[in-house]
Amino acid sequence: MMNGTRVIKWALATVVMLAVVSASFFWNEARKEVVYLCRNFTAGVDRDRVLRQLDTGVFLDYRLQQGAAGSRIIADSRLNFRQYQCVVEFDSDGRVVHAAIQ
Repeated sequence: MMNGTRVIKWALATVVMLAVVSASFFWNEARKEVVYLCRNFTAGVDRDRVLRQLDTGVFLDYRLQQGAAGSRIIADSRLNFRQYQCVVEFDSDGRVVHAAIQ
């Protein structure tokens, strides 16, 4: 028979293990979402199509930055502390020039 301290330690270890497994799962899902969607953005794709695809993301955040020669979108996730970023650069006509994970 276990004493009270052992039961508490076992329960705490179980909760910590479940938290680590859950955090790892969501971290990886957020990473996969950024990487998978970024592969879809090849040269010539229209900005509206990129935005529609990004809107399907469950874990994604993205922001549009306007520049003199064109614009770019940076897509990432808070769940993995924005470690994986998809940077999509557009020309002045709103077509993808380049997309890459940074």
